[in-house]
Amino acid sequence: MMHLIATCLLLSAPIASPKEALRVGLFRLFQPQQLNVRLATGEAFFLSVGNLNQARIQAGEMVRIRKTGRQLTLSIMDAYGRLKQTTMAQEARFTPAEAATLEVNLPKKMTRVVRGVLLVSAAAPTSRQALQIILQTDREAAVAAVVAAEMSGVEALESLKALAVVVRTFMVANAHRHAKEGFDFCDTTHCQVYRGEDDVQASTAAPRIATAVQSTHAEILQFHHRAIEGHYTAVCGGLTATPEMVWGGATHSGYPYQAVACQWCAASRYTKWERQADAASVLAALSAALQMQLSSATELSTVNYRASAVVQAVIIKDRGRRVVVSGDEFRRAIGRRIGWNRVLSPTFTLERRAEALIFRGRGFGSQVGLCVAGAAAQAAAGRSYKEILKFYYPQTEMDSD
Repeated sequence: MMHLIATCLLLSAPIASPKEALRVGLFRLFQPQQLNVRLATGEAFFLSVGNLNQARIQAGEMVRIRKTGRQLTLSIMDAYGRLKQTTMAQEARFTPAEAATLEVNLPKKMTRVVRGVLLVSAAAPTSRQALQIILQTDREAAVAAVVAAEMSGVEALESLKALAVVVRTFMVANAHRHAKEGFDFCDTTHCQVYRGEDDVQASTAAPRIATAVQSTHAEILQFHHRAIEGHYTAVCGGLTATPEMVWGGATHSGYPYQAVACQWCAASRYTKWERQADAASVLAALSAALQMQLSSATELSTVNYRASAVVQAVIIKDRGRRVVVSGDEFRRAIGRRIGWNRVLSPTFTLERRAEALIFRGRGFGSQVGLCVAGAAAQAAAGRSYKEILKFYYPQTEMDSD
């Protein structure tokens, strides 16, 4: 009961102000052409589309959406799966009644439970084939969802508070990141992983997450009165990196990120790691990313950032050709094609051994900013969330957005 009460206290409130409202682009990696929407919790939601205005959809009923050319075909099904009504339009709006949540399903792929107003359009700016699916939700509810996803298994309140502040800082500093596409943030690691209510509801720490978000409401990290980028990583592996080391270039905020020595994540299984991948699969992934065919004789070597172990670039040599890609591009190319569990961080070495590539490194994620594993260990040792944030982001100030 406490789990439900704490979660509802945080997440059932309506969007308070435009400043605390977010538009999240959902299912960006899947390019969906079909979608099913039904009630997850609550009494009903309302569908506004074409000649239907605020049509009441109750528990058990479902709306099927299919992209047909440049329009949507919407079919309303009753609780027994029988067709009630069909209509066509270019866009549809799903508005939950009071604290209701929506179950959004991509057939044969995945289902998410989301809180907020759902907008579905047949005119996705970046794809003529895919549906545009946007969730209008409250920023604090989104902060809780991201914290639950990133802090899975962690219950130390001060570490949850620290991450809540950093997640919120990212949202403020990177507002309207996808404005040209019609929303603020995507739901992938390009922005922050957002899986809706599923992670919050599944977490045994849900009441603590609610408390962490509420008690830090609107707090963000600033440098010279400007929100910093809000980067964070799962495990830094003993030494954090800077945005310049990993992605190149200066920060927009002007905050001078530092490489911070962190002994707190030493117990993590990702402090040091080794992974193996089929060489042919890696070369195929690079071929696809570079749009050029690489042979089995391709040679790969790394260039480190100055005196650090962070890989700044990977040199690709094949049949007289020489191509240089950034370390980040290299990791993304492999991750998209053969999985994100091969090259876990920017700090790695590679070795060709017969038909395999051996990757060895430390850390998990970008290695920039707050170390989630380290923050959990510091909280367990009695440090406050403000002390944790000062450790990873020296020279910053706490303020309210």
